[in-house]
Amino acid sequence: MKKIALVAMVFLAVAGAWSQTNIEFWHAMTGKNADTVQALADKFNASQKDFKVVPVYKGSYSDTMNAGIAAFRAGQAPHIIQVYEVGTATMMAAKGAV
Repeated sequence: MKKIALVAMVFLAVAGAWSQTNIEFWHAMTGKNADTVQALADKFNASQKDFKVVPVYKGSYSDTMNAGIAAFRAGQAPHIIQVYEVGTATMMAAKGAV
């Protein structure tokens, strides 16, 4: 019984290494632009098994930036965030954000 438990623990530990790494991408695009982002993510995701890009619509450009700031402060920032030109200086000035 102990051997079965040990084998199961080893298998579960190794199984985690085989899983995909999700890359969360927050954006502010709608309509055709959002469709294009999703199509690009789908194409990338289908091309390999190591990473999965997950596009997430977060509202307007301001809403997306504000959500990103709040998530960063909470220690839960996305991997990638789309920031509009006016927000670039704000993000560059935030210590640790870039």
